[in-house]
Amino acid sequence: MNLYKPFGFACLCATVLAAPPALAAPTHNTADLTWLLLQLKQHPNLQADFQQLQSATASVRAAGQSLYNPNLESSIEKEGDANNFSIGLSQTFDINDQQQAQHSAALLTLVAQQQRLQLTYLQLVEQTLIALINWRSSKAAFQLAQQQEQQLERLVTVVKRRRAAGEVGLLDEQLALYSLSEILNQTAQQASAYADAKLAVQALLPTWHEDGQLTPEQLLSGIKLTTDTENVVQHPQLLLVKSQWQQQRQQVKVIKAERAVKPTIGLVAGKNGDDNLVSVSFSMPLNIVNNFSDEYQAAEFTVMSKEAEYQALKRTMTFQAQASKEVMQAYAQRVKRWQSINQANADSSLALIEQQWQSGDISTAEYLTMRQQRISGLLAGIEIVQQSQLASVNWLTQSGQLSHYISTFTDPLTDGAAL
Repeated sequence: MNLYKPFGFACLCATVLAAPPALAAPTHNTADLTWLLLQLKQHPNLQADFQQLQSATASVRAAGQSLYNPNLESSIEKEGDANNFSIGLSQTFDINDQQQAQHSAALLTLVAQQQRLQLTYLQLVEQTLIALINWRSSKAAFQLAQQQEQQLERLVTVVKRRRAAGEVGLLDEQLALYSLSEILNQTAQQASAYADAKLAVQALLPTWHEDGQLTPEQLLSGIKLTTDTENVVQHPQLLLVKSQWQQQRQQVKVIKAERAVKPTIGLVAGKNGDDNLVSVSFSMPLNIVNNFSDEYQAAEFTVMSKEAEYQALKRTMTFQAQASKEVMQAYAQRVKRWQSINQANADSSLALIEQQWQSGDISTAEYLTMRQQRISGLLAGIEIVQQSQLASVNWLTQSGQLSHYISTFTDPLTDGAAL
């Protein structure tokens, strides 16, 4: 696609965004998305979360082990001519199943880390889509500015020639030079924005090349949009908070099991002089001075706080998804309207106003004003398509469709081979 024709670029984007909504799922055009997802799996942030996931996995294994090892006790002493000795074993018993409570808590921590990993992955995909959309639009705007700069340079040459022939005056020449100065400034600004947008993509995708085939239009066309908000409850951010709430609830059971009394039984055998010695011991702490009720209550209040946090986030994300859907639909409608307004005259308008200026039907000032209005219209088209694409990405993210797509289309992130 020729970026020197921004209207054509905008029309293609409008066609992509105006496609009828359906279930969010892979389509036939998924090769670019596959490449993107595979590249982002190597991102350092995702790798860091993966190492945290490995740590959580090891903690689960550790929590599955027995809490108390048997204790070996021995003594030897000399009493007169007699040698006394004893040897014994003691074992503390986990009668309140603290080990199981801790294992369950570790499993919930692992689930939370899995959701944190998925959330990081989702955020990276969203950031990359946004970066590509901004790059695509800034490139179109920059190349449009370059095109206008070249045309105005030719215009200045024509105005100078016509002034020498007495067809136009000094004011016309000055107006043309002023317009050229203005477009030079605009081109410099567009070049700066374009360079920043390109670097933003390269920071996320080091192996990405600008002359490749990866474009936001192709990426967005690889996912069918739906207006359903059911996937909000499966959003990694919401699932992360939910798992943290569940983990805190399990932590209450861990605290109760830790503070509960645990008996210790010991068996000692030995010899005291000529006599054989056998004894059995039993010990158990008595939670009389401190029954830890305040500690339990503090933990219970934390659980209620986490539950309220989850419910609040669920409500907020549901409304955010609804709002993002309305924004997306509003932009899609405006893109269609812009397309219908400019479809017939965008490419012919420049030739028409130039013809009128050459024939003397309009003044140089009017000609330059009309040119500027045309440029503004084309830039507005690029911007409205950019904002429409950004709104689509925001809807995909907020509604949970993008995370659902990632989790169903790629290998599980929680297995070692996925990263």
